[in-house]
Amino acid sequence: MKVSDFMSSPVIAVRPAEPVAHAKRLMLRHGIKRLVVLERGRPVGIVSMQDLARRLGGGTAGWRRRPIDSIPIANVMNKNLLSAPPRAELSSAAKMILRRGVGSLIVTEGGQLVGILTKTDLTRYFAEHLVGRIKVGELMTKRVITAERLHSIMRVVDLMRENNVGRVVIVDGKKPVGIVAESDIAFARLEEPAQGLTERRLRFVRKPATAERAKYRYVKYIALLTAEDVMTSELVVVEPGADASKAAGLMVEHKISGLPVVDGEELKGIITKTDLVRGIANLSD
Repeated sequence: MKVSDFMSSPVIAVRPAEPVAHAKRLMLRHGIKRLVVLERGRPVGIVSMQDLARRLGGGTAGWRRRPIDSIPIANVMNKNLLSAPPRAELSSAAKMILRRGVGSLIVTEGGQLVGILTKTDLTRYFAEHLVGRIKVGELMTKRVITAERLHSIMRVVDLMRENNVGRVVIVDGKKPVGIVAESDIAFARLEEPAQGLTERRLRFVRKPATAERAKYRYVKYIALLTAEDVMTSELVVVEPGADASKAAGLMVEHKISGLPVVDGEELKGIITKTDLVRGIANLSD
């Protein structure tokens, strides 16, 4: 199979000077997670939900506190472009995506953008052409990053950053009850574009000396949102013995990037689009 057989085309694109708010609207309207950034008709970057979650949420630059309708896409886009020609083999494209640790590659011909190949496109290929080849348990990641319902969103963000993952499974004991993806956090941050996540201010009182009034010692800001507030609770799960092509089909059907793997109600692992892409790369060896 060639890249051209499964790439998405035409490509939805934005310009570097357009605001982040415009990118958000396009992603929501078209149900996609990334946009190609074009300047004078040539690709110069990619902006994804992951970029929004990470770049708007971290760092000290003053522009991060501005409303998202005044932050240019150029400030949050990823310039680390990976490209391939339409006639490249899908297995080679899968290996390139894994090697560079990116979610997609742009497809160019003669320097012009003709398509984009994402992990979703490769997942669709897996669902349609790799039936009966491999089981979920052979591809799944056994070490699952988890949090509890009432963990703060900031705790979930920290878990994602510390473990370099795009989703955290929310558990009640050993039972998965929800999942929080970076896209959930990206748009939670953008609900209050001038302030980021909803916060409350706590003032701690310093113990007064005799005849003195109590004085505030310092102010601390704590995020009010919890994992339960933004998690997807209608979980789609799969068992370790299921055909991995079934997992791929469920991801495409429900427009999700990962499935908790359960035995009964107990969490055993997680299978993601990245795991499926790795399966495509390995099966071609």
